[in-house]
Amino acid sequence: MALLTGISVTMLASFALAGAADAASSITIYQNKLSSSDSRAQVSKYRGKGNCSRSSSENSVKFRIGKSTRECAYLVPVVGRDLEVTATGRLFKSTPKSIKSRTYLSVNLRQAKDGSRYQLAVYPSGRRWQIRKVRKGGKFQVLKAGKAGKAINGFGDANRMVLRAYNGIKGQPSGSARLVATVNGNKLGFTDDAKGGELDGRDTTFSIASNKGAKGAFGSFSGIRVRMPNPVDG
Repeated sequence: MALLTGISVTMLASFALAGAADAASSITIYQNKLSSSDSRAQVSKYRGKGNCSRSSSENSVKFRIGKSTRECAYLVPVVGRDLEVTATGRLFKSTPKSIKSRTYLSVNLRQAKDGSRYQLAVYPSGRRWQIRKVRKGGKFQVLKAGKAGKAINGFGDANRMVLRAYNGIKGQPSGSARLVATVNGNKLGFTDDAKGGELDGRDTTFSIASNKGAKGAFGSFSGIRVRMPNPVDG
């Protein structure tokens, strides 16, 4: 397992260019199977006073959302701007029926202390997905969305989510960011945000959340990976 706790991805750029300038694949800079107590300890609850009850199994981190809480988020120990994050999430069937339709799994890039970030939200109910730009305070803009049918699994089954965000897209305005979403190996879509420079956060997280109170939502995450994306990969 590779561990680059607290290391800025900017510091890795020279290595990426020198060692893999002609490589077609992206570079993995962090990987955590969450298969031991030490590896699970590497992911910590993100900022906020949310009521989140954490537990674990042999290869996952489990958490249940408590009262007066919309989101439980956990921090991956890698910081940077142009990244790709992968995480396998599962919302359990025991999640209350009353909130299932609005509860989602997410992976987040460029997260800041004020809550702003890019987010891939996956709803097992209705098998829906959204690429969002979340702003300070939690209000968000949906940049791309759709229904994925069987590409997204329902409650009780795992969804392997990948969100990629990178700047420097040829033909796009300076500062434009490209967002690419993949679930369970199916590329769902991409979008360009001409105002990508508005987000200055560098944290990476994964979460279970709802647009309203999510009390009782229960799920798990496993198989965390962070890579430096190669734009050639699309």
